[in-house]
Formats: sequence, C-alpha cells, structure tokens
Amino acid sequence: MNLQPRAAAGLVSTRQRRKTVPQLARVEQFTREMIDAWNRIRESSASYASPYFDFEFTRAVARIRDDVSIGVLTGKSGEIVGFLPFQSPRSGHGQPAGGWLNDVHGIMKYDNADVNFRDVLEQCGLTSYAFHALAGETNDLSGYVFDTPEAHYIDMSDGWEAYRRWVRKHSSTVKRQGQKTRGLERDIGEIRFEFDCLNADALEELIELKRAKYTRSKTFDILSVDWACNLLREIHRIRKPGFQGLLSCMWAGDKLVAAHFGMLADRILHYWFPSFDNRFSRYSPGTELILRVCEEASRRGVTMVDFGYGDDPYKFKFCNASTPLSRGLVTESRAAFVVASQRYRLRTSLKKIPLKSSVKTILRGIYPGFGGWKFR
Repeated sequence: MNLQPRAAAGLVSTRQRRKTVPQLARVEQFTREMIDAWNRIRESSASYASPYFDFEFTRAVARIRDDVSIGVLTGKSGEIVGFLPFQSPRSGHGQPAGGWLNDVHGIMKYDNADVNFRDVLEQCGLTSYAFHALAGETNDLSGYVFDTPEAHYIDMSDGWEAYRRWVRKHSSTVKRQGQKTRGLERDIGEIRFEFDCLNADALEELIELKRAKYTRSKTFDILSVDWACNLLREIHRIRKPGFQGLLSCMWAGDKLVAAHFGMLADRILHYWFPSFDNRFSRYSPGTELILRVCEEASRRGVTMVDFGYGDDPYKFKFCNASTPLSRGLVTESRAAFVVASQRYRLRTSLKKIPLKSSVKTILRGIYPGFGGWKFR
C-alpha cells in the first residue's frame, strides 16, 4: 500500500463511535501535527503510559531498522484516531516495532474508535501479526490468543518508604541486603551509585555483563544481534521531555558490579536490561541496585517500575502488582495458528521439566543460535 497519512484534524467526539481506516506511513513522514495527535491519544488512556508507546521508542527502532511502518487510523472526516507501529522482517508478516524487545504493544487508539484488529492488519498489507505482550482489550482477537502472561511491576504510588516497608516484610533476601552491601564495600571498595549515567563506555560494560549472563544460563544471546545492541545505544542517547534512556550503574571501588539499562517515561520506569558481575554474586549487587534505582526513581516522581512479563525470580521478589497481557498470532491461516500455538505450548512444557538445565546445555552445544529467529 502506498497511501499517505493525512494530518490530524482534532479529537474524536466521545458521543459516537467512528469507523476507522488505516493508512501506512514511515516514521520520517510524520509531521509535528501527527506526533501531537499521537501524544494526545497516548494521554487519553493509562493503558498507553509505558515507554514502549512513546513515539520516541518507535522512532528509535526505525533509525536502526528499515522495516518499520505505522498504520495511521483515521475516522470518516480524516481525523487521526489511532496508530499501530510494527516491523515486518518478512513481507506480509508483522510484529511489534522492536520485535521481542518490545515488552508491551498493540493498537493505540481512542476508546470510542471503532477498530477491528484484523481489518487494520489487512489494510496495512499484513497477512499475519505475532504478538507476545499485547495490552488492552482483545475481544476481537479471542480466537488468536494462546496465552495470557502477567506483566509484573512495582507500585510506588504511596511513596518509597511505604514500598520499602512492604518489600522488607515480604522478602527475607531484601531484609538481609544491607549486611551484604556492607560486606561488598568492606571487601571490594566504596560503593558509588549513579542513577542516570551518560557514559557510553559504561553501557558497553553492561552489554558485556548481560551477554556473559546469557552464556551462563544457556539462553540465546539477544545482544549478539547487532540491531538489538544498536537499539540500546540509540535509546541511551535520547533525552526528550517525558522520555529518555536510563543507564544506572553501581561501582564498588573502581569495579562496575551491577548496572541496568531501561527507559523512563514520565512516571514510569521500565526495568529492561539489568545485570551484575558474577564474581560478586555472593553480595547480591543486583538486589542492591534495584533498591537504589527504585528509591531515586521515587524521589524523582516515578510511581511505577515495570519489570515486564516473564518468570525471572527477582520479579516475584520485588513486585507488588501485576497486569495481564496477551500472546498469540493473528493470521489468515488456521493451520499456521495451530502450529504456532502448539510450538509455544511445547516450549512452555520443556521449561518445566526437571532436567531443563541439562537439556539447554545439550541444545545450546548442538545449536548455539537456537532462538535467534525471533530477532531477525
């Protein structure tokens, strides 16, 4: 499709649902008026507060990938009522902008906009759309969902002290962390913490720590994919009102013992890529880092630290709230949906077997790039 988007013509009346028509646009085609329309729609619902729904995130992905498009949903009068950013690594097959690095996604629209997901995809030239963390209502996609993972987050709306009391009460590990941190400082060196580190070299250190963690856990190394690493570097450079990349680092003496890279959008911090130096694991520096990041984030007005979906143990240790997401595949082919859903269930079952670690070691030895197809 070669339709060009029209400029925004104001908000949609809340008294009437409007049939929408999607048109395709590239990020570089967006005018100031279109970005303003994006921001108004995003501000219309708390469901879109995540940094992943910020225009700057989609723009960052588009800078490092050449397959990013945006479905611009317009009403009868030409007014913009919604957006669907996506990338298409294979012709006709869509996935969220940022692919598997995108922890929450979907169509961003006004509540009263009459939007059918399948119609939007068809008119965007897509025969399928794979989603793994779809936010919001999925009534029109009920036949395409094969799992509903929980996104875990820290609710700090009552302030840091209230959360600190809660997490100390519910986690014995956190309760003992002060003793471990004092030991780290005594044995290795004085603790230094930087909430918002602009040093690009520190980001490269974090990337190496994270890649080492993937190797130890026999997990596919996401950051071995060039565009994935480049996305972190690109976002680290962004300093916009209401959106920025955020690198937080903790040193003991002159050694970087733990670091995290994520995104900060207004009152939400998305905790994205944390890691620590395994040589200092007995001091639990990752735990200390999370506590320091949360305390400083709260001081700066952050009320939510989003850890995303997944079953990493630290998420259950720290998070006091969760929200459901959806995972599935919209496709014209029923056979393709059945194959994808069965493949997902098989992988989920394999994760639960007692010998999972041994199986992962064997599989990774035979096929080091297993899982890499997700990051094309």
